[in-house]
Amino acid sequence: MIRKVVAKDLKLVNELIKNLDSNEIVNIELLDHPFYRYLVYELNSEIIAVLKYSIIYERIEIDYIYVLEKYRRKGVATKLINYIVEENKNCKNFSLEVRKSNIAAQKLYENLGFKVVNIRKNYYGNEDALIYMRSE
Repeated sequence: MIRKVVAKDLKLVNELIKNLDSNEIVNIELLDHPFYRYLVYELNSEIIAVLKYSIIYERIEIDYIYVLEKYRRKGVATKLINYIVEENKNCKNFSLEVRKSNIAAQKLYENLGFKVVNIRKNYYGNEDALIYMRSE
C-alpha cells in the first residue's frame, strides 16, 4: 500500500533516509510543507520504502527514493513513481538526478520513460550526477 507519511512514521522514515546521501531529517512541519510530499510503501504493516518529491507548479522533481535492499527489483520503486504520476495528472514534467554509477536506478528510470538531459559534473564530490526528465 502506498500512502502519505504521517507523524507516527517519522522515526522509521528518518532511519531509512540515513542510507541516502542526504542529511535531511523529516519532521512534522515538513509533512505540511506546501511543495514537498513524502510517501511510504507499506507491505504487511512494514514500511519498506520512502519517496520524497517536490511539486513546483506543473513540474515534479523526485528528490529521493529508497527501498529496503531485500525488496529491491520487485517493482516497489516503479509502483511509487507510477503512483505520483497518476496522482498528479496536472503535472507535465518529471525530473530527478542519479549517480552516474547507479546503473540499476538508471535502468529503472529509463524503463519508466525518463531520458538523460544533462550532467552535473562532480555533483557527488568525485562523481557526476545524471539529470533525467520525463514529459507527459
